[in-house]
Amino acid sequence: MKRPFAFALALILLLALCACGGVPAADKPPMEITESSPPESEPSKEEMLPPEKPWEPTQPITILNYVAAGGAMDLATRKFVEVASKYTDATFVVDNMTGASGMIAAEYVMSQPADGYLIYATTVTYIYGIVAAEESAAKYIDGLTWIDNIMADPYCILVPNGSDYTLGSLVEEAKNGRMIWCEPNAGGAKHIAAIQMCQELGIDIQVVPYESGPLAIGAVLGGQGAASVGNPGDTTKYDVKALVIANNGRLDGFDVPTFSELGYSAELDSISMWRGYAVKNGTPPEMIEWFQNLCQQVTEDPDWQAYFAPQFVSVKNDTTDEFTARVKADFESGKAILKSVNMISEDYEG
Repeated sequence: MKRPFAFALALILLLALCACGGVPAADKPPMEITESSPPESEPSKEEMLPPEKPWEPTQPITILNYVAAGGAMDLATRKFVEVASKYTDATFVVDNMTGASGMIAAEYVMSQPADGYLIYATTVTYIYGIVAAEESAAKYIDGLTWIDNIMADPYCILVPNGSDYTLGSLVEEAKNGRMIWCEPNAGGAKHIAAIQMCQELGIDIQVVPYESGPLAIGAVLGGQGAASVGNPGDTTKYDVKALVIANNGRLDGFDVPTFSELGYSAELDSISMWRGYAVKNGTPPEMIEWFQNLCQQVTEDPDWQAYFAPQFVSVKNDTTDEFTARVKADFESGKAILKSVNMISEDYEG
């Protein structure tokens, strides 16, 4: 009887010790001590802002041509807007403001807010017009951001289709007596191109200016001049043929030799009528990037390329750096050429 009683008493004491937390401290598992991670830094105000959305127009964008409705740049711009509608919901308004080789339109563009809602549609004729008028390049060139050159229309020497002229015989005849060439706009792009070509060909010509390219070509067809500088597309519209083309290689479907093929300076193969777009300085870079992306989409579009293929126009997409370099190079070459024929002052620097 004593053993069961002693066992029961021992069990009661053990239970009492457990209830009082009587597990020896040495038997407790050691407390783990871990290094706490430093608190995460709070995000900056910039990081808390939502990501910027790409620029999108919130009102109609006007593209202002310096040529009249129906002119080459006007038609190109209207085609641009048509093709662009595939890639953007933006509304474009094509407008025209003629006069002073584009300087009136440029002044208007530069007088408006630089908010991206007014784009200037222009050509190399505008650059040569600045030179011919001895105006300020700082104002009319540097006051604009040249955002995209979309095409190059090569120059060629045109004569009547029934003519027996080759480039060689044309040059030979011009060397035997002063020859008349008919060109649009004194000091304009084709006039300057004619002077540049003839200087390289080693001939002295008399240039008779007309108000437009069609009138100049009409004068040649009427026997009032021997030749005119035009574009390959003119051969599809008028009864003329090209003797040579200023281009880096022959054009597909237009089997006419280049100047360098015929032994003349390759520099002549780089002169052309470019057409492109500019905006007022200070226009948001986001808008410029948006429009350049749109230009890339349009110029790569099959409808755009098919539209210009029959005109033998080279589709381009030269953005700001390349376009600006071309503009400034044309300004300098135009200045040198017009000085060489005493059409502007030797002191003019722009």
